[in-house]
Amino acid sequence: MIVWLNGPFGGGKTTTAAELDTLLPDVVVFDPEKMGEAIVPTLSGVETVGDFQDWRPWRELVVAALTSLDRYTGRTVVAPQTVVVEQYWDEITSGLAAASVDVRAFTLDCTPAEHERRIANDTVTSATLEEIKIHDGDVGWRRHRAADYRAALPWLTTRTEVIETTLLRPAEVAREIATRLAHSAP
Repeated sequence: MIVWLNGPFGGGKTTTAAELDTLLPDVVVFDPEKMGEAIVPTLSGVETVGDFQDWRPWRELVVAALTSLDRYTGRTVVAPQTVVVEQYWDEITSGLAAASVDVRAFTLDCTPAEHERRIANDTVTSATLEEIKIHDGDVGWRRHRAADYRAALPWLTTRTEVIETTLLRPAEVAREIATRLAHSAP
């Protein structure tokens, strides 16, 4: 099974994924952003995009990697990655469904003020070369993309399980996800 963590850029997905890794047995964490970092050197000279998610090969590679990890490990794969383009979400989830991979998707939402606080207080960033070049680093990228996340929230609420995280610490969010997963287990 894939547990996909969506939400605003810089909203706590990666930190929550790390908490799930310690909380749940048989979990592995796979960050789809690493696929983007891997293809930037190859595709940046082929086509200019604003986000590596705009490259179809990124979406295809994410599906292939998650499918392979699901089958190879037999574990729950936690994937923290913001996806705000509905077509891209459809491509990823339909690709996983075609491969018979179960997906539980959660959107970790917070208020815009809390999102800004988290961005401002984040001391660990993982900006890709593409992000640094285009958006002045991780902080700028996260702020720049906040409006895209807010615009996507209406369709995300119909396609994922939304967890309001404004007043929750990452460990509490992880416990909420674990509880929801346990209540839906066969």
